[in-house]
Amino acid sequence: MKQIKLLKVTYHNFKGIKDFEFEPNGKSIAVSGENAVGKTSLFDGFLWLLFGKNSEEQTKFNPKPLDENGNEVLGLEPEIEAILQIDGEKVTLRRKLSEVWSKPRGQVEKVRKSDKTELYVNEVPYKLKDYSTYVNSIIDEDTFKLLTNPMAFNNLKWQERREILLSLIGDVDDHEVIKQTKYADELQKLLSSHSADEQRKIIVASRRKLHNEIDGIPARIDEANRAIPETSTTSKDVLQGMLGSYQQQLMAEQANLQAAESSNDSIDARHKKAQLESELSTKQASYLQGSQLAISDLATDLSDVQMSNAKAQTDLKLAGQKIDSLKQEVSEETQARKDMLTEYHQLIAQKFDENSLVCPTCGQSYPAEKQDELRDNFNTHLSQKKSGIIERGKQVAKKLESHEAELKKQVDGYTDLQEEAELRQKQLEKIQTEYAHRKSSITPFEETKAYQDLQKQITECDQQIAAGLGSNDKAKQDVQSKIDKIDAGIHQVNDELAKFATAEKQRERITELKAQEIKLKKAYAKLDKQSFMLDDYVRTKVAVLEDRINSLFGIVNFKLFETQKNGELNDICEAMVDGVPYSTDLNNAAKINAGLDIINTLSKHYDVTAPIFVDNAESVNRIIETQAQQIKLIVSADKKLVAKVEE
Repeated sequence: MKQIKLLKVTYHNFKGIKDFEFEPNGKSIAVSGENAVGKTSLFDGFLWLLFGKNSEEQTKFNPKPLDENGNEVLGLEPEIEAILQIDGEKVTLRRKLSEVWSKPRGQVEKVRKSDKTELYVNEVPYKLKDYSTYVNSIIDEDTFKLLTNPMAFNNLKWQERREILLSLIGDVDDHEVIKQTKYADELQKLLSSHSADEQRKIIVASRRKLHNEIDGIPARIDEANRAIPETSTTSKDVLQGMLGSYQQQLMAEQANLQAAESSNDSIDARHKKAQLESELSTKQASYLQGSQLAISDLATDLSDVQMSNAKAQTDLKLAGQKIDSLKQEVSEETQARKDMLTEYHQLIAQKFDENSLVCPTCGQSYPAEKQDELRDNFNTHLSQKKSGIIERGKQVAKKLESHEAELKKQVDGYTDLQEEAELRQKQLEKIQTEYAHRKSSITPFEETKAYQDLQKQITECDQQIAAGLGSNDKAKQDVQSKIDKIDAGIHQVNDELAKFATAEKQRERITELKAQEIKLKKAYAKLDKQSFMLDDYVRTKVAVLEDRINSLFGIVNFKLFETQKNGELNDICEAMVDGVPYSTDLNNAAKINAGLDIINTLSKHYDVTAPIFVDNAESVNRIIETQAQQIKLIVSADKKLVAKVEE
């Protein structure tokens, strides 16, 4: 490991420091003084010596001393020299900002030009480019800042901090991470050709596209709905039937027209006859329809009463069956109760057999203890039988009581059902009689005056046709008029059918759009699941990464991801000490120690140590140890800077 130690540093006319030096000889040192005596300027000066910047990354800051009005004090030239020990070898670096004055021809007063930076390495003058190259060969500027300022790492953007932390650990085996998730097989397939970040971008893009498509479907459905024309109240089937009928009529009338044009027959009479027959057919249908309407309400009532009567008869039959069943159960339970009562009285009559006290083998009486035992057993057994009969008797009595109550209820209900059934039967007979009477009172159409008048006119037409009377002009006009009306009807029906076709097409489109919406939502849900699986993978990987990274630190833990309100993971890089975030709630002392802990880890990673400047060190009760030399800047009551090497 490369070790860079500060042996000695001298400040001259740098900012508010006129002359000051401290000599730690590679050891840690504490530099103390009250506020505004130049403690922070010590670190600024050290960085200015190396990189020409102050601790706030400014290259255009003014290192020269200023008077009470903030103006430069001329003639005081900033100069800093430091002796470093790099892996045991001493190196002296010096930077000086010299004023440059010239006296233009013809002027008495000198004019100040741009200051000149003088750079030296081991007293050898260097140009700025060569000096920068040399310093960077010792340690590059970015690494130096990270290793010398406890606040530097956490002052970086979180993306830069995260990148550095990830560089501290080796690559994580994705296959091993996948095995630890809940969706190992699916993730293995999902991540077979793309990384998690790539797959997440694919999912985000796909979800955005699907979301736009899903959002657009309601508008397209609305457009299709608005494109559905208002169709006729007549059904499509009826319209198609009408079209067929019209077409048949058209063919017939066209044939009639052709016949009228080519025939000398009395077509007018034939035509009139056809009209009369048509009128006759229409009136007959209307008459029959009216007749049916006259009895339709009564037919409906008859059907309703028939159904009510059938239901009443069914209910009555079921109630009778229920009563028979209950009577059977009551009879059986009554008999069982009688049998148990007989059995109980038989038990009461039983007496102990005194002969059982004599041994059947030897004929001698049993001992008194044995006799008592036999009597006790007899009495116990008899008592148990009585108790069993009593218990069973109670159960049977309970069932009998329940069934008798239910039987009474059913018998009462049966009477009501009988009355209801008789009432329904009387209603049925009454309506049947009225229906038969009304139906028989309807006069047949053939007996009506309308039928007889039309039939007479048809007969007259037949006579004219037979006699060859009449012309065909009116017939041709009438046929042509019919053809025109039929054509108009066909055109109108075709228009209505076209509306049905358009409506059907738009409804099919709506069905397709709804099916597409379902398909898109399923695809979106699949993407949601994939996103959830990726989150599970990322969480698992985060745990692995955080465990590996945090194992490298002593007091600091890093949080690399946070869960957003929508459940998705968001990349972050937040240092935590005892669960307290560095950027929001951590106090200054904890921040300093956190920074030193980070420097220890980065020093191992970069394989180099450099002097660490710890500003406001007085705020820390116990500063953690570092491999590198510490320059502690402490606020004290001292009016001037005081340096003390720590043993």
